[in-house]
Amino acid sequence: MKRRQFLRNSLAVGLGSMLIPKWFHPLLAQSESLRELAMNRILVVLNLGGGNDGLNTIIPFEDDEYYNLRPTIAIPQNELLTITETLGLHPAMAPLMDLWNDENMAIIQNVGYDQQDLSHFRSTDIWRSASDVDQIISTGWVARYLETLYSDYVENPPEEPMALQQGSTDGLLLTGNEGVPGVIVDDPSIFYYLVNETYESEYNNDPPETAGGDELSYVRQIDNNSFVYAGVIQAAAEAGQNTVEYPNNSVGSQLSIIAKLLSGGLYTPIFLTHHYGFDTHNNQLNDHNNLLTVMSNSIGAFFQDLENLGLKDRVVLLTTSEFGRRPFENGSDGTDHGAGAPQLLFGKNVRGGIYGNNPNLNDFDSNENLLHQFDFRQLYATLLDDWFQVSPTEIESSILFQSFNKLPLIDNRHPQNPHPVYKGKEVIPEQYELSKAYPNPFNPNTRFHYAVKEGGFVDIIIYDLRGRKILHPVHEMKPAGFYNLNIKGGNWASGTYLVKMETKDFRQVRKMVLLK
Repeated sequence: MKRRQFLRNSLAVGLGSMLIPKWFHPLLAQSESLRELAMNRILVVLNLGGGNDGLNTIIPFEDDEYYNLRPTIAIPQNELLTITETLGLHPAMAPLMDLWNDENMAIIQNVGYDQQDLSHFRSTDIWRSASDVDQIISTGWVARYLETLYSDYVENPPEEPMALQQGSTDGLLLTGNEGVPGVIVDDPSIFYYLVNETYESEYNNDPPETAGGDELSYVRQIDNNSFVYAGVIQAAAEAGQNTVEYPNNSVGSQLSIIAKLLSGGLYTPIFLTHHYGFDTHNNQLNDHNNLLTVMSNSIGAFFQDLENLGLKDRVVLLTTSEFGRRPFENGSDGTDHGAGAPQLLFGKNVRGGIYGNNPNLNDFDSNENLLHQFDFRQLYATLLDDWFQVSPTEIESSILFQSFNKLPLIDNRHPQNPHPVYKGKEVIPEQYELSKAYPNPFNPNTRFHYAVKEGGFVDIIIYDLRGRKILHPVHEMKPAGFYNLNIKGGNWASGTYLVKMETKDFRQVRKMVLLK
C-alpha cells in the first residue's frame, strides 16, 4: 500500500503526513517524571456529539417547572433512577448505577461557557481548542498538553503513540504547535492490515542536499514513524484481552479496543472516543433513550472489564458535549440547541457525587437557555493538575492560556501518589452542612453529603436512641470542600439512628431509619 493510498483511507493520522514541522520553534521543557506518570494514568474522553440534553439525563424531578416546560418529553418520576432527594438518572442509565453507588461517578452540573455559541461546528471547536467564544485557536488542548511531555517528538517520537482517537477524523484535539501528536484508528487489526499490506517502507532516492531536501528528510522520517505505530498497536491488541461481552455498537467497540490495548501493555495516556446522534430536535424520547442506552451499557461494560483486568485505578473517563438543549421542548417532540448541561466523570480515583447546583429553571440567559455554573475548562484544568500532575504554571502558560479554578473531582490516593493533595483554588462551600440521609428509610445502606466551610477537625458520630455510639465514621482533619459518606447498616438492628456532625463552629443532627 502506497502512502497516499493509505492516507486516503483516513484511518491513521498523527506523526504522519498531516504533520508540518515548524522550524526554529523553541522546544518546551520536558519532564521524565510527568511522562512516567502519564503512562500510568489514562484519560478517556467520550464526546457526545450533537448536544446532549442534560435535563433529560440528570433530571430535577422535584422541580415542577421541569414538567411544565416539557409536557410531552419529560421523564415521569416513577421511571427515574433516584440518586438524591431531588435528582434522578434517566432510566436508560441503569448500567451506571453500580459506578454511582461505589462513588466512582461524578456529575458536574451546568457546564458551559460565557456567551454560548449555538453552532455545532463553532462550539465543538471551542471545546476542543479550549478557547474563549471570541477567540480562534488552531490547536487542541490535548495536543498542547502532549507537547509539554514530548517537546521534541518530531525528531524523537516516543516508542508508543501519545494519543489514539477513534470514531472521528476531526483532528483539532490532536493538532499541536509542532504537528499532530496522535493516531486515529478505528480497529487495530484493520489499521495494521492497511499499513502493512505491500507497504513500501524504503524510499527509492535520497533527498537533495538543499534546504528543501532537509525538510523532505524530516517529512519522510515523520511519515515512517506513523507506520511504526501500526506494529506497536497490533502487538498490544494481540497480547491484550477483554473479559466481558461489550454491547454491539460503536461506543462499545471503541471502549473494548481501549481495554484490550491497555491490557496488552500499550502505554498511551489519552484516548478520544465519539458517540453521535444527540442533536434531538424531534422524536427525542425514543432517540435519547437509545443514545443513553448505548452510552451506559458501553461505559458499564468498560469499567467492569477494567476491574477484571486490574486496570480500573489507572483510568478516568470524561464525557463532553458541545452544548446542552433548551429548557423547554419544541413543537416536534424534541429540543433545540441550548447552553449549560451536566458532564460525567468516571473512575476508581474519582470522588463521586454531585458537583454544583440543580439547574435553575426560572432564570435563563438572554437566549432563554440554562445558565452555566462551571466553565468547561475547569474540568480540563482539574484533570491536568490533579490527574496528570501538570503544574498550574504550565497549564496556564502552555495549555489553557488562562487560570481556571479546579473542582475537587480527583482522589489523588493513586499508587504513584498515595496521599491526597488538592492544590490551587477549589469550590468552597458557603456554609457547613450535613444533608439528610438518602434513601431514608434505608436497608441496608444509605449515604450523606456534607460540606466543610473552613478546614479543621470534623466529627461525625452515629448513635442509637439510647445514646450508644454505633459508628464513628469521620474523626479527622478535613480541608474545606464537599464530601460523601456511605453508611452500611447490614449488621444493625432495625430502628431510628441519629447522625451528628460537629466542628469547632458547627453542630447538626440528622435522623435516619433502618427498616429490615
